[in-house]
Amino acid sequence: MDKKESSSNAIWWIKNPKAVKDKKSKELRKSSLGSAFCLDMADLLRNISLQGYNKLLSPDLTLGQRMIWLLLHVATTISLVVVLSLTWEQFVAQSFVTNLKDPLYPVENVPFPAVSICTNNRISRQAIIRYAEELRLSSPVSRPVEYYLERLRFFREFYVHVGVVVDTDDFVTFQTFLDVFGTWNNETFFDTRRIMKQLTPSCQDLLLKCSLANVEIPCFSRDAFQESLTMYGPCCTFNMENKLKQRNYKNRLASSELGLTVVLNSSQSDYFAPILNTNGYIVLVHNAENYASVSSSNALEMFPGQGEDSYLQIYARVVDTDDSLKSFSPFGRRCYFDHEAQNPSNEQVMKTYTYAYSFPNCITRCRIRSIIALCRCLPFQLPLQLVENLDGVVYCTLGHISCLNQYMFKWRNVLTERHIIPGLEREIEEALYCPQCLPSCSDVQYRVSMSALPIDNYLATLKVDENNQTELSSDISVLRVYFGDLYAQYYIRLLNNAWFEVFSTIGNIMSIFVGFSMVAIFEILFFLTKYIYEGCNRIVEQNIIDRKAKQLETKKLYICP
Repeated sequence: MDKKESSSNAIWWIKNPKAVKDKKSKELRKSSLGSAFCLDMADLLRNISLQGYNKLLSPDLTLGQRMIWLLLHVATTISLVVVLSLTWEQFVAQSFVTNLKDPLYPVENVPFPAVSICTNNRISRQAIIRYAEELRLSSPVSRPVEYYLERLRFFREFYVHVGVVVDTDDFVTFQTFLDVFGTWNNETFFDTRRIMKQLTPSCQDLLLKCSLANVEIPCFSRDAFQESLTMYGPCCTFNMENKLKQRNYKNRLASSELGLTVVLNSSQSDYFAPILNTNGYIVLVHNAENYASVSSSNALEMFPGQGEDSYLQIYARVVDTDDSLKSFSPFGRRCYFDHEAQNPSNEQVMKTYTYAYSFPNCITRCRIRSIIALCRCLPFQLPLQLVENLDGVVYCTLGHISCLNQYMFKWRNVLTERHIIPGLEREIEEALYCPQCLPSCSDVQYRVSMSALPIDNYLATLKVDENNQTELSSDISVLRVYFGDLYAQYYIRLLNNAWFEVFSTIGNIMSIFVGFSMVAIFEILFFLTKYIYEGCNRIVEQNIIDRKAKQLETKKLYICP
């Protein structure tokens, strides 16, 4: 029986003609998704709320006029992309800004810095003579004390490279002698720190009288001066434990009479090895929680003269960071909050004073890591609290002097970022690179200025006894440290532009170029979402059809003759 197909399109030949028509229309649309996309795109251009796009398909315009409109829209789009990219780069470059929040911030709320006083003479004559006598008695070869005094001058190289050409073999030879006859029975290696502390002039001989806020205080206590390590070795440090971080209005320490006043011994009778070509002493002003080192961008160094009444004025600037910046990464905002800073410390020295994280301490830790890696030793001036691993670490001796001098340029020049600067390529490569070190988001920065008067004015204020003698000799110096202003400047870092400011700026630019609006964004997103959905749906349906066809192929019955 032959199967005949109807060729008539009459309505009575078609069962449910509307459904058949919709089915054919759907199949036609599926088979030509690209043509349907073009038709809908044309419909979008005719009806979109953006200005001028309906001109591209207007039947009232000639082909030349449509081309002119097309070129106009292309030029406008390119200009829009360029302007938006430049605007975004500007937003990124100026995402943070530092503003002056309070120019009259009370100075009593600013921590008083630590003040380290170091003598220019780093080796006491009396102490070096006693040590030379000990070496003479310990030596199996009979030599005069002058022989050992001459070689003990080599210890100046621990502080500064004086530029005198000395045969390093002399250093090694004398250090070999010290390793045998200059160590105690319980020491495995020569303890440079113990010896240099023994040879350094004592703070008791340097500081004669102290007063704070016009009240005389004991010079040596936890609330006053203590011996601490600085870049110049053991020095006398005031406020080492940051006891003056919080003060009241009466203890602002904001005048020369109400600040810190120290009377120092100016006698040079005990001089043996001065390290600077100056007739004075050294004062380091630094944060109490930081290791005092000028090369770590921390300490401010001043050189008051001997026999002078010196006035050291301190001016503070407080820098804080808004909490809204915590959402950014530390390297994005270029600073660490307190909870982000990593401060590795040694279990072996946890019982001693531990330095908190700060940018100067991070630089010092980075420098220590480099010194240990290159010279296999630790200079006695550097604190053990900043050493990451103490295993196998020894103090640098005279045998390490040549290595220390070789890399001195590297350790005195530190980079946290590297930028190619023509002519400085070698210096950039030779400098110490510490990219992990970032400033603290909350910090206090100091600057100082100094003036001096003759000591006669101070001597005239001293009381005399029955013999017309004062309690202090005339061979003294006076140092006054105080805040030079009743107020400090308070700065805060915050976002330069909030999200709504960026949104409004970009919206204004797009409105100027193409008349963009939220309605146009909705129209374009609806159009794109529609075809993304249809494309995904088409892929899913095709996968279902292929899977069914594969299943039918496996179940197909073949009848062979």
